[in-house]
Amino acid sequence: MSSQPQTIKRRNFIKGASASLLFTSLPAFGFEFFANEKPKKVALIGTDWYGTGDLLRLIQVANV
Repeated sequence: MSSQPQTIKRRNFIKGASASLLFTSLPAFGFEFFANEKPKKVALIGTDWYGTGDLLRLIQVANV
């Protein structure tokens, strides 16, 4: 095993630093993109017990 210190090239350092910055800031900006989305319209025919369950589940997962 060599005792010389490892050197890192400037180009590789910039690539790694910019990639880590992108991946750490992506969740913060990603949710803002979906927050401005218009609500979707849903039409149900024969909304008995099953339709109500489907509608409540859809409200939980989408902007309806």
